[in-house]
Amino acid sequence: MEGVIMMANDVKKVGLDYVDEMCDLAIYAFNAKDTVERREKFRMLAKHSWNYGFFDQDDQLTSQVIATPFPVEFHGKEYLMAGIGYVASYPEARGQGGINQIMEKILKDCRERKVSLSYLAPFSYPFYRRYGYEQVFDQANYQLDSRDIPNVKKTSGKMKRLSFDQAKEAMDTIYSQMPENSRGGLKRESWWYNYKFKVRKENHYALYYDETGQAKGYVVYQLTAPTFKIVEWGYLTHEAFKALVRFVGSHSGAFESFEYACGYSGNSQNYLLQNPFAKMTVVPYMMGRIVDIERFLESYPFNGKNTAFAVEIVEDEYAKWNEGIFEVHIVDGKNQLKKVEQTDLPTISGNIQHMTQLLMAYRKLDELVFYDKIKVSESIAALNLLFPQQQPILNDYF
Repeated sequence: MEGVIMMANDVKKVGLDYVDEMCDLAIYAFNAKDTVERREKFRMLAKHSWNYGFFDQDDQLTSQVIATPFPVEFHGKEYLMAGIGYVASYPEARGQGGINQIMEKILKDCRERKVSLSYLAPFSYPFYRRYGYEQVFDQANYQLDSRDIPNVKKTSGKMKRLSFDQAKEAMDTIYSQMPENSRGGLKRESWWYNYKFKVRKENHYALYYDETGQAKGYVVYQLTAPTFKIVEWGYLTHEAFKALVRFVGSHSGAFESFEYACGYSGNSQNYLLQNPFAKMTVVPYMMGRIVDIERFLESYPFNGKNTAFAVEIVEDEYAKWNEGIFEVHIVDGKNQLKKVEQTDLPTISGNIQHMTQLLMAYRKLDELVFYDKIKVSESIAALNLLFPQQQPILNDYF
Protein backbone atom coordinates (compact mmCIF):
# COMPACT_ATOMS: atom_id res chain seq x y z
CA MET A 1 0.00 0.00 0.00
CA GLU A 2 1.36 3.36 -0.97
CA GLY A 3 1.73 6.06 1.61
CA VAL A 4 0.72 9.70 1.61
CA ILE A 5 3.17 12.53 1.12
CA MET A 6 2.10 15.64 3.04
CA MET A 7 2.12 18.87 1.08
CA ALA A 8 1.73 22.49 2.14
CA ASN A 9 -1.63 24.30 2.22
CA ASP A 10 -3.62 21.14 2.93
CA VAL A 11 -2.68 19.64 -0.44
CA LYS A 12 -1.56 16.02 -0.36
CA LYS A 13 -0.15 13.81 -3.06
CA VAL A 14 -2.03 10.59 -2.41
CA GLY A 15 -1.44 6.97 -3.31
CA LEU A 16 -3.71 4.07 -4.14
CA ASP A 17 -4.73 3.75 -0.49
CA TYR A 18 -6.99 6.75 -1.17
CA VAL A 19 -8.41 5.48 -4.45
CA ASP A 20 -11.82 4.56 -2.97
CA GLU A 21 -12.28 8.03 -1.45
CA MET A 22 -11.22 9.62 -4.74
CA CYS A 23 -13.61 7.46 -6.72
CA ASP A 24 -16.44 8.29 -4.30
CA LEU A 25 -15.79 12.01 -4.87
CA ALA A 26 -15.69 11.61 -8.66
CA ILE A 27 -18.92 9.61 -8.74
CA TYR A 28 -20.70 12.17 -6.56
CA ALA A 29 -19.36 15.25 -8.33
CA PHE A 30 -20.13 13.95 -11.84
CA ASN A 31 -23.42 12.29 -10.85
CA ALA A 32 -22.16 9.00 -12.29
CA LYS A 33 -23.47 5.50 -11.72
CA ASP A 34 -21.45 3.57 -9.15
CA THR A 35 -20.44 0.28 -10.78
CA VAL A 36 -17.67 -2.26 -10.32
CA GLU A 37 -16.48 -1.56 -13.87
CA ARG A 38 -16.25 2.19 -13.24
CA ARG A 39 -14.24 1.66 -10.05
CA GLU A 40 -11.87 -0.76 -11.80
CA LYS A 41 -11.29 1.74 -14.59
CA PHE A 42 -10.74 4.56 -12.10
CA ARG A 43 -8.18 2.45 -10.21
CA MET A 44 -6.35 1.69 -13.46
CA LEU A 45 -6.02 5.40 -14.22
CA ALA A 46 -5.02 6.31 -10.67
CA LYS A 47 -2.34 3.60 -10.69
CA HIS A 48 -0.60 5.29 -13.64
CA SER A 49 -1.14 8.88 -12.46
CA TRP A 50 -0.03 11.50 -9.97
CA ASN A 51 -3.02 11.96 -7.67
CA TYR A 52 -3.64 15.09 -5.63
CA GLY A 53 -6.21 15.81 -2.94
CA PHE A 54 -7.23 18.79 -0.84
CA PHE A 55 -8.28 17.92 2.71
CA ASP A 56 -10.33 19.83 5.28
CA GLN A 57 -9.46 20.31 8.96
CA ASP A 58 -10.88 16.86 9.73
CA ASP A 59 -8.53 15.33 7.15
CA GLN A 60 -11.44 14.52 4.82
CA LEU A 61 -10.91 14.63 1.07
CA THR A 62 -12.91 17.54 -0.36
CA SER A 63 -11.28 18.30 -3.76
CA GLN A 64 -9.05 16.37 -6.13
CA VAL A 65 -7.18 16.40 -9.43
CA ILE A 66 -5.53 13.52 -11.30
CA ALA A 67 -2.50 14.26 -13.49
CA THR A 68 -1.49 11.44 -15.84
CA PRO A 69 1.91 11.52 -17.60
CA PHE A 70 1.82 10.71 -21.31
CA PRO A 71 4.51 10.94 -24.00
CA VAL A 72 3.27 12.96 -26.97
CA GLU A 73 4.75 13.37 -30.44
CA PHE A 74 4.89 16.78 -32.07
CA HIS A 75 6.31 16.91 -35.60
CA GLY A 76 9.11 14.46 -34.86
CA LYS A 77 9.82 15.64 -31.31
CA GLU A 78 8.73 13.79 -28.18
CA TYR A 79 7.52 15.70 -25.12
CA LEU A 80 6.22 14.61 -21.74
CA MET A 81 2.66 15.81 -21.20
CA ALA A 82 0.48 15.80 -18.07
CA GLY A 83 -3.15 14.97 -18.80
CA ILE A 84 -5.43 16.60 -16.22
CA GLY A 85 -8.65 14.82 -15.28
CA TYR A 86 -11.23 14.13 -12.58
CA VAL A 87 -11.09 17.72 -11.33
CA ALA A 88 -13.79 17.58 -8.68
CA SER A 89 -14.98 19.03 -5.37
CA TYR A 90 -17.84 18.24 -3.06
CA PRO A 91 -20.46 21.04 -3.25
CA GLU A 92 -19.81 22.25 0.30
CA ALA A 93 -16.10 22.66 -0.53
CA ARG A 94 -16.45 24.69 -3.71
CA GLY A 95 -15.09 28.19 -3.62
CA GLN A 96 -12.62 27.40 -0.83
CA GLY A 97 -9.53 27.43 -3.05
CA GLY A 98 -8.81 23.71 -3.03
CA ILE A 99 -8.56 23.33 -6.81
CA ASN A 100 -6.45 26.50 -7.09
CA GLN A 101 -3.91 25.15 -4.62
CA ILE A 102 -3.83 21.72 -6.25
CA MET A 103 -3.31 23.16 -9.74
CA GLU A 104 -0.52 25.42 -8.51
CA LYS A 105 1.20 22.42 -6.92
CA ILE A 106 0.73 20.23 -9.98
CA LEU A 107 2.33 22.76 -12.31
CA LYS A 108 5.33 23.15 -9.99
CA ASP A 109 5.73 19.39 -9.68
CA CYS A 110 5.37 18.95 -13.44
CA ARG A 111 8.21 21.35 -14.06
CA GLU A 112 10.41 19.39 -11.65
CA ARG A 113 9.45 16.18 -13.46
CA LYS A 114 10.52 17.71 -16.79
CA VAL A 115 6.98 17.90 -18.13
CA SER A 116 6.71 20.32 -21.07
CA LEU A 117 2.97 20.27 -21.83
CA SER A 118 -0.39 19.68 -20.21
CA TYR A 119 -3.80 18.91 -21.76
CA LEU A 120 -7.28 18.74 -20.24
CA ALA A 121 -10.94 18.41 -21.21
CA PRO A 122 -12.70 21.50 -19.83
CA PHE A 123 -16.16 21.72 -18.36
CA SER A 124 -15.64 25.49 -18.70
CA TYR A 125 -13.07 27.18 -20.92
CA PRO A 126 -12.99 30.42 -18.85
CA PHE A 127 -12.42 28.42 -15.65
CA TYR A 128 -9.24 26.76 -16.95
CA ARG A 129 -7.89 29.86 -18.64
CA ARG A 130 -7.05 31.15 -15.17
CA TYR A 131 -4.50 28.31 -14.96
CA GLY A 132 -2.94 29.20 -18.31
CA TYR A 133 -4.81 26.69 -20.49
CA GLU A 134 -6.28 27.54 -23.87
CA GLN A 135 -8.15 25.75 -26.65
CA VAL A 136 -5.69 23.92 -28.90
CA PHE A 137 -7.71 21.00 -30.30
CA ASP A 138 -10.95 20.74 -32.27
CA GLN A 139 -13.16 17.73 -32.92
CA ALA A 140 -15.15 16.86 -36.05
CA ASN A 141 -18.45 15.02 -35.63
CA TYR A 142 -19.89 13.23 -38.68
CA GLN A 143 -23.46 11.94 -38.99
CA LEU A 144 -24.51 10.10 -42.15
CA ASP A 145 -27.82 8.48 -43.11
CA SER A 146 -27.48 4.87 -44.22
CA ARG A 147 -28.80 5.73 -47.71
CA ASP A 148 -25.77 7.99 -48.24
CA ILE A 149 -23.15 5.40 -47.32
CA PRO A 150 -20.86 5.08 -50.37
CA ASN A 151 -20.89 1.84 -52.34
CA VAL A 152 -17.24 0.79 -52.49
CA LYS A 153 -16.06 -2.04 -54.72
CA LYS A 154 -14.31 -5.00 -53.17
CA THR A 155 -10.62 -4.41 -52.58
CA SER A 156 -7.65 -6.74 -52.56
CA GLY A 157 -6.81 -8.17 -49.16
CA LYS A 158 -9.40 -9.03 -46.53
CA MET A 159 -11.20 -7.77 -43.45
CA LYS A 160 -11.23 -9.84 -40.27
CA ARG A 161 -13.18 -9.34 -37.04
CA LEU A 162 -11.07 -10.00 -33.93
CA SER A 163 -11.07 -9.65 -30.17
CA PHE A 164 -9.32 -6.67 -28.61
CA ASP A 165 -6.39 -8.81 -27.45
CA GLN A 166 -5.95 -10.14 -30.99
CA ALA A 167 -6.19 -6.68 -32.57
CA LYS A 168 -4.23 -4.61 -30.05
CA GLU A 169 -0.71 -5.03 -31.43
CA ALA A 170 -1.71 -4.24 -35.02
CA MET A 171 -3.81 -1.26 -33.90
CA ASP A 172 -0.80 0.18 -32.10
CA THR A 173 1.47 -0.34 -35.11
CA ILE A 174 -0.96 1.38 -37.46
CA TYR A 175 -1.79 4.22 -35.07
CA SER A 176 1.88 5.01 -34.43
CA GLN A 177 2.65 5.19 -38.17
CA MET A 178 -0.20 7.57 -39.08
CA PRO A 179 1.22 11.08 -39.71
CA GLU A 180 -1.77 12.86 -38.16
CA ASN A 181 -1.00 11.31 -34.76
CA SER A 182 2.38 13.06 -34.68
CA ARG A 183 0.75 16.50 -34.45
CA GLY A 184 0.40 16.59 -30.67
CA GLY A 185 -1.16 13.15 -30.23
CA LEU A 186 -0.35 10.59 -27.55
CA LYS A 187 2.30 7.93 -27.99
CA ARG A 188 -0.03 5.34 -26.57
CA GLU A 189 1.29 2.92 -24.00
CA SER A 190 -0.04 -0.61 -23.45
CA TRP A 191 -2.02 0.23 -20.32
CA TRP A 192 -3.70 3.15 -22.11
CA TYR A 193 -4.99 0.83 -24.86
CA ASN A 194 -6.52 -1.35 -22.16
CA TYR A 195 -8.03 1.69 -20.43
CA LYS A 196 -9.33 3.28 -23.63
CA PHE A 197 -10.64 0.21 -25.44
CA LYS A 198 -10.59 -3.11 -23.58
CA VAL A 199 -12.76 -2.06 -20.65
CA ARG A 200 -15.51 -0.98 -23.07
CA LYS A 201 -17.28 -4.30 -23.52
CA GLU A 202 -19.54 -2.85 -26.24
CA ASN A 203 -16.58 -2.30 -28.57
CA HIS A 204 -16.02 -4.46 -31.66
CA TYR A 205 -12.75 -4.68 -33.61
CA ALA A 206 -11.89 -5.43 -37.23
CA LEU A 207 -8.59 -5.34 -39.13
CA TYR A 208 -7.77 -5.01 -42.81
CA TYR A 209 -4.94 -7.20 -44.13
CA ASP A 210 -3.37 -6.46 -47.51
CA GLU A 211 -2.44 -9.07 -50.14
CA THR A 212 0.81 -9.86 -48.31
CA GLY A 213 -1.00 -10.48 -45.02
CA GLN A 214 0.13 -7.23 -43.38
CA ALA A 215 -2.36 -5.33 -41.20
CA LYS A 216 -2.85 -1.89 -42.78
CA GLY A 217 -6.10 -0.68 -41.26
CA TYR A 218 -8.37 -1.09 -38.24
CA VAL A 219 -11.78 0.03 -37.07
CA VAL A 220 -13.25 0.06 -33.56
CA TYR A 221 -17.02 0.29 -33.60
CA GLN A 222 -20.22 -0.13 -31.58
CA LEU A 223 -23.51 -1.64 -32.72
CA THR A 224 -25.93 0.66 -30.89
CA ALA A 225 -29.03 0.44 -33.10
CA PRO A 226 -30.37 2.46 -34.80
CA THR A 227 -26.87 4.02 -35.03
CA PHE A 228 -23.60 2.40 -36.09
CA LYS A 229 -20.88 4.24 -34.17
CA ILE A 230 -17.28 4.34 -35.34
CA VAL A 231 -15.20 4.74 -32.20
CA GLU A 232 -11.90 5.01 -34.07
CA TRP A 233 -10.34 3.93 -37.29
CA GLY A 234 -6.88 4.10 -38.75
CA TYR A 235 -5.31 3.22 -42.09
CA LEU A 236 -1.93 3.38 -43.78
CA THR A 237 -2.93 2.98 -47.45
CA HIS A 238 -5.75 4.00 -49.77
CA GLU A 239 -6.71 0.35 -50.20
CA ALA A 240 -7.04 0.03 -46.44
CA PHE A 241 -9.24 3.13 -46.34
CA LYS A 242 -11.53 1.74 -49.04
CA ALA A 243 -11.73 -1.64 -47.31
CA LEU A 244 -12.74 -0.01 -44.03
CA VAL A 245 -15.41 2.09 -45.76
CA ARG A 246 -16.76 -1.02 -47.50
CA PHE A 247 -16.81 -2.95 -44.20
CA VAL A 248 -18.65 -0.16 -42.38
CA GLY A 249 -21.04 0.32 -45.29
CA SER A 250 -21.92 -3.38 -45.28
CA HIS A 251 -23.89 -2.68 -42.08
CA SER A 252 -26.17 -0.11 -43.77
CA GLY A 253 -29.09 -2.53 -44.03
CA ALA A 254 -29.24 -2.90 -40.24
CA PHE A 255 -28.75 0.72 -39.15
CA GLU A 256 -30.47 4.01 -39.90
CA SER A 257 -27.41 6.20 -39.43
CA PHE A 258 -23.66 6.20 -38.90
CA GLU A 259 -21.63 8.41 -36.54
CA TYR A 260 -17.96 9.16 -36.17
CA ALA A 261 -16.08 11.68 -33.99
CA CYS A 262 -12.40 12.38 -34.55
CA GLY A 263 -9.70 14.98 -34.13
CA TYR A 264 -10.28 17.76 -36.66
CA SER A 265 -7.49 18.15 -39.21
CA GLY A 266 -8.73 21.43 -40.63
CA ASN A 267 -10.48 19.80 -43.61
CA SER A 268 -13.88 18.17 -44.08
CA GLN A 269 -13.94 14.72 -45.68
CA ASN A 270 -17.46 15.19 -47.06
CA TYR A 271 -16.06 15.72 -50.54
CA LEU A 272 -15.15 12.02 -50.62
CA LEU A 273 -18.84 11.08 -50.68
CA GLN A 274 -20.80 10.70 -53.90
CA ASN A 275 -23.61 12.54 -52.16
CA PRO A 276 -21.83 14.87 -49.72
CA PHE A 277 -24.76 15.05 -47.31
CA ALA A 278 -22.99 13.98 -44.13
CA LYS A 279 -23.73 16.39 -41.33
CA MET A 280 -20.32 17.56 -40.15
CA THR A 281 -19.86 19.86 -37.18
CA VAL A 282 -16.61 21.15 -35.74
CA VAL A 283 -16.66 21.71 -32.00
CA PRO A 284 -14.06 22.93 -29.50
CA TYR A 285 -12.26 20.00 -27.95
CA MET A 286 -9.43 19.88 -25.43
CA MET A 287 -7.31 22.65 -24.00
CA GLY A 288 -3.56 22.72 -23.48
CA ARG A 289 -0.77 24.78 -22.04
CA ILE A 290 3.01 24.89 -22.13
CA VAL A 291 4.25 24.03 -18.64
CA ASP A 292 7.91 24.91 -19.19
CA ILE A 293 8.50 27.26 -22.15
CA GLU A 294 12.28 26.98 -21.98
CA ARG A 295 12.28 23.18 -22.08
CA PHE A 296 9.63 23.18 -24.80
CA LEU A 297 11.58 25.56 -27.05
CA GLU A 298 14.90 23.76 -26.59
CA SER A 299 13.79 20.91 -28.85
CA TYR A 300 10.96 22.64 -30.74
CA PRO A 301 10.71 21.69 -34.47
CA PHE A 302 11.18 25.15 -35.98
CA ASN A 303 11.20 25.46 -39.77
CA GLY A 304 14.65 26.91 -40.34
CA LYS A 305 18.29 25.99 -39.85
CA ASN A 306 19.93 29.34 -39.17
CA THR A 307 18.00 32.22 -37.67
CA ALA A 308 17.53 34.12 -34.43
CA PHE A 309 14.53 35.71 -32.72
CA ALA A 310 13.02 36.05 -29.25
CA VAL A 311 9.89 34.79 -27.50
CA GLU A 312 8.46 36.87 -24.67
CA ILE A 313 5.90 35.51 -22.21
CA VAL A 314 4.28 38.57 -20.68
CA GLU A 315 1.98 36.74 -18.26
CA ASP A 316 1.71 33.29 -16.68
CA GLU A 317 0.22 33.64 -13.21
CA TYR A 318 0.48 29.97 -12.18
CA ALA A 319 3.92 29.33 -13.73
CA LYS A 320 5.95 32.47 -13.16
CA TRP A 321 9.13 30.75 -14.36
CA ASN A 322 7.77 31.11 -17.90
CA GLU A 323 7.57 34.90 -17.77
CA GLY A 324 10.34 36.83 -19.47
CA ILE A 325 12.29 37.02 -22.73
CA PHE A 326 13.90 33.94 -24.27
CA GLU A 327 16.29 34.39 -27.17
CA VAL A 328 16.21 31.53 -29.65
CA HIS A 329 19.26 31.00 -31.83
CA ILE A 330 18.88 28.24 -34.41
CA VAL A 331 22.31 27.15 -35.61
CA ASP A 332 22.51 24.37 -38.20
CA GLY A 333 19.03 23.25 -37.19
CA LYS A 334 19.80 23.09 -33.45
CA ASN A 335 18.07 25.37 -30.93
CA GLN A 336 20.06 27.39 -28.41
CA LEU A 337 18.13 29.29 -25.74
CA LYS A 338 19.08 32.13 -23.46
CA LYS A 339 16.88 34.03 -21.02
CA VAL A 340 17.64 37.76 -21.11
CA GLU A 341 16.37 41.01 -19.62
CA GLN A 342 16.10 42.71 -23.01
CA THR A 343 16.85 41.91 -26.65
CA ASP A 344 17.40 43.49 -30.04
CA LEU A 345 16.17 40.39 -31.87
CA PRO A 346 12.77 40.23 -33.63
CA THR A 347 10.40 39.44 -30.78
CA ILE A 348 7.08 37.59 -30.52
CA SER A 349 5.21 38.62 -27.35
CA GLY A 350 2.08 37.26 -25.70
CA ASN A 351 0.66 35.49 -22.68
CA ILE A 352 1.10 31.76 -22.15
CA GLN A 353 -2.33 30.91 -23.58
CA HIS A 354 -1.86 32.50 -26.98
CA MET A 355 1.78 31.51 -27.17
CA THR A 356 0.62 27.91 -26.65
CA GLN A 357 -1.87 28.27 -29.52
CA LEU A 358 0.91 29.60 -31.76
CA LEU A 359 3.56 27.05 -30.86
CA MET A 360 1.12 24.14 -31.02
CA ALA A 361 0.17 25.35 -34.54
CA TYR A 362 -3.50 25.72 -33.59
CA ARG A 363 -3.46 29.34 -34.80
CA LYS A 364 -1.22 31.10 -37.31
CA LEU A 365 0.93 34.04 -36.22
CA ASP A 366 -0.67 36.53 -38.61
CA GLU A 367 -4.15 35.64 -37.29
CA LEU A 368 -3.11 36.06 -33.65
CA VAL A 369 -1.47 39.38 -34.48
CA PHE A 370 -4.52 40.60 -36.40
CA TYR A 371 -6.78 39.96 -33.41
CA ASP A 372 -4.26 41.55 -31.04
CA LYS A 373 -3.56 38.33 -29.15
CA ILE A 374 0.16 38.40 -29.93
CA LYS A 375 2.52 41.24 -30.82
CA VAL A 376 5.57 41.15 -33.06
CA SER A 377 8.39 43.66 -33.48
CA GLU A 378 9.26 42.69 -37.06
CA SER A 379 7.65 41.48 -40.27
CA ILE A 380 5.06 38.78 -39.66
CA ALA A 381 5.63 36.90 -42.92
CA ALA A 382 9.16 35.69 -42.16
CA LEU A 383 8.34 34.78 -38.56
CA ASN A 384 5.16 32.93 -39.53
CA LEU A 385 7.17 30.42 -41.57
CA LEU A 386 9.09 29.32 -38.49
CA PHE A 387 6.21 27.28 -37.10
CA PRO A 388 4.52 24.03 -38.23
CA GLN A 389 1.54 24.81 -40.43
CA GLN A 390 -0.69 21.77 -39.78
CA GLN A 391 -3.37 21.98 -37.10
CA PRO A 392 -2.76 19.71 -34.06
CA ILE A 393 -4.87 16.57 -33.69
CA LEU A 394 -5.82 14.61 -30.59
CA ASN A 395 -7.83 11.39 -30.72
CA ASP A 396 -7.82 10.66 -27.00
CA TYR A 397 -9.74 11.87 -23.97
CA PHE A 398 -8.92 11.87 -20.26
